[in-house]
Amino acid sequence: MMLLADAIRMHAVDEPEKIAICDDSRQISYDELHHGMMAAVNELLANEEDFEAGGLPLVGMLMNNSAAMIEYFLATVKIGMCAAVFDPKWSIANLTDVITECKPLVLIVDKELITKVPHIPASTRVIIANEDKPLFVANKEVAPQRSSTEESLFYMGFTSGTTGRPKGYLRSQRSWIKSFSYARETFMHSARDHVLAPGSLAYSLSLYACIQTLYFGGTFHLTRKFRAESVLETLTAHPVTNLYLVPTMFEALYKAFTASYSVASLPSVRSLITSGDKWSPESKRKVTEMFENAGLYEFYGASELSFVTVLDPEGNRYKPDSIGKPFAGVQVSIRKADHTEAAEGTVGQLFVKSPMVFSGYYGSVQETSQVLHGEWATVGDLATRDSEGYLYLVGRKKNMIISGGLNIYPEEIEKLLLTLDAVEEAIVVGVPDAYWGQKVTALIKLRTGSEISDDEIVSLCRQELASYKCPKRIIRVDTFPYTTSGKISRAKLDELQELKQ
Repeated sequence: MMLLADAIRMHAVDEPEKIAICDDSRQISYDELHHGMMAAVNELLANEEDFEAGGLPLVGMLMNNSAAMIEYFLATVKIGMCAAVFDPKWSIANLTDVITECKPLVLIVDKELITKVPHIPASTRVIIANEDKPLFVANKEVAPQRSSTEESLFYMGFTSGTTGRPKGYLRSQRSWIKSFSYARETFMHSARDHVLAPGSLAYSLSLYACIQTLYFGGTFHLTRKFRAESVLETLTAHPVTNLYLVPTMFEALYKAFTASYSVASLPSVRSLITSGDKWSPESKRKVTEMFENAGLYEFYGASELSFVTVLDPEGNRYKPDSIGKPFAGVQVSIRKADHTEAAEGTVGQLFVKSPMVFSGYYGSVQETSQVLHGEWATVGDLATRDSEGYLYLVGRKKNMIISGGLNIYPEEIEKLLLTLDAVEEAIVVGVPDAYWGQKVTALIKLRTGSEISDDEIVSLCRQELASYKCPKRIIRVDTFPYTTSGKISRAKLDELQELKQ
């Protein structure tokens, strides 16, 4: 199994002039990328005594999208350290909490972000990343005395915990390299690919797409920030074959495309690879309009589980409401409360067995034990399976509402509410109630200029849902609390004044 940084070195030897990274202003060859990675290795190892302490050797990274961020990430991996990738969108309080808990041996910070980290542990060495620094320093390579293995914990990403505070999850090199192999089989990746993932590298989807592309020897197109217009410029100027994005990004792209672009479609794109919210039938129609040769691959997964299922172009034609079939290399078990296998069409908790699952949460054995159960893992999602092996996500176990002794999955009600043209966002929760136990309550945000009565909302629910699932109270809100990735934060809903009234 070739390690991540070793693949960069191999490509630099075999095809030194091939473009590895193409960003807004320059093209970076594999030779240049390798030299930049090695220069970053030297910088990280400047103080060898940093690494004499025990514990997980963490390198914290607080950086915006840049070639330098990729070089530092690869350098960290090469020397067997673990890159903890912090989100520049976090508040100063969140950053302070996470950095204080992690105590990284080294913290790499973009010059313009240094004011976001006023409190840095005394034991942490700080490297200021500066765009004005040379991309690589020639003739200054030294052989690092540290190295990595397949089992090295190389990446710590973050997901919101039950309190909304970022929670670190750890991945081994082996888990990502295995996932590269299975993704190559599913998405038909190759060294000829040009890949664009216009999200922040602080999020695992974009970072994964980047490192996977470089591992295979393809070309990764790097965007500093997501702007629909600049992404469209990249798509028209370069032969992008694979596009990683979430549904909200696509909607912004489509709006910009129909407003200002004269080309009929973007024919080079072969695959749209997406996760997150389920795509609506209307959005899928727009995909065929904008990308005439692209197949849509919707995968369901989690930070802790990696890929779980995929709905490929064929599945999108025949089972568009499903989350697809198990991903290559993945075994799925849907279990009842007594841990026996659920029958077809019966709701159960989704368990996964694969070589791609995470290694655990940083500093939390208890929370890790809630996910890892021997060879199997679960994040508490509830699902069903049909006779053809297609899976359907019902909701999260922790979100389940018990009203009048009956189990209610809020995601089912939310999906229905979002079919109303007037409703922009909706979330359904169970509010404590002396009679019902929990009262089904829908919080909705209307589109600007739209109106809809409670009677119209309730009427739709009564037509489509069992009576006990219909909201007993509807609350209109102007805004919701959001996570840094732009999703409604269920953990912070109790902060809404409307719920307290």
